[in-house]
Amino acid sequence: MISSCSQQQEEKETAALIGKTVAEEFPGQVVSLPKKRSVDKKRIYLTFDDGPNKGTMNVLNAVKEDSIPATFFIVGKHVFDSPQQEETWKQLKADTTIELSNHSYTHALNHYTRFYQDPQGVVEDFEKSANALGFTNNVVRMPGRNAWRIDTVKHTDIKESEAAIDSVHHAGFAVMGWDVEWVFDHKTLALTSDADLLLRQIENMLGAEKTKTAGHLVLLAHDQAFQTPEAIERLHYFIQQLKNNPAYELVLAANYPGVKNKTPHSAVNSRPIAQ
Repeated sequence: MISSCSQQQEEKETAALIGKTVAEEFPGQVVSLPKKRSVDKKRIYLTFDDGPNKGTMNVLNAVKEDSIPATFFIVGKHVFDSPQQEETWKQLKADTTIELSNHSYTHALNHYTRFYQDPQGVVEDFEKSANALGFTNNVVRMPGRNAWRIDTVKHTDIKESEAAIDSVHHAGFAVMGWDVEWVFDHKTLALTSDADLLLRQIENMLGAEKTKTAGHLVLLAHDQAFQTPEAIERLHYFIQQLKNNPAYELVLAANYPGVKNKTPHSAVNSRPIAQ
């Protein structure tokens, strides 16, 4: 087929355009180029449980010094256990760079089997904490259970707890478990896993898409494990390795896919309750 003169001229102009930069083709104009989307990064959610306790201020100071987002899952009863814990709570509330979420009021008093036998009692325990502390998101973590109820993600580690956890979800809460735990000895409170080993575990899980949601990883740690200078140093090292890795983005729990980011209905008109 023979091309017309106009077709040949158009082809020449197209070829010339391809060979030019955007700045050359549009001199003197500000041209917006598409930016690399942050969703291409793997998202990591650092969460710290059981505060306020003796390690909470160390964790808070570490995340502030390293300028990273973190979510603290708070036990309501702990806020009122001592003047020191109440003061820690006030400092947590005053910090706008972190996120505070509900980890129940009583933490089941560490009697988990009995706690989960009463689904309505479990809901009331979370609502008591929400009303007392006025959380601004509906993300919760079950005491003593790795359970999930967020959008299509549903997981129950111990089947006997399923009805109670379903009830909490139906009450309007987004139940978040974890993908990786920074394990500690519950008697000595010492960390039992090395930070570098934990970093490799995170990399491997994300690479193999073994997390609850591909490309997203929730890490569980506990405030009480960070009471010694050595543990605090390990926390700083761990945070800095994550922060400086260009493949990762650190994100607050309420930004997890499927979380509606709504205030729990029980805390809309929250008010202090009698202790």
